[in-house]
Amino acid sequence: MQRSVDEFGSAEYLAIWNWTAAVLAVHSAIFLTLVGLAMGYPGASEWLSAAVQGEFRQDQAPPAAPTQIAFDRREGEIEA
Repeated sequence: MQRSVDEFGSAEYLAIWNWTAAVLAVHSAIFLTLVGLAMGYPGASEWLSAAVQGEFRQDQAPPAAPTQIAFDRREGEIEA
């Protein structure tokens, strides 16, 4: 069950705020570094593009799984 904001102790609230701020600061620093590299060095944008395409693009379709036709086992039984 969730607690209301009033039930958080000041130490817990401060710890949650510190972790949130730290995560936001790390992601912001990474983003600004990549933007700075892309704008400052022309080769870096090509390197970033190649890295992203290599990570997310598939040149070939995944191999198809072999198919097997399912048969009803009761097909040979005689129904009365």
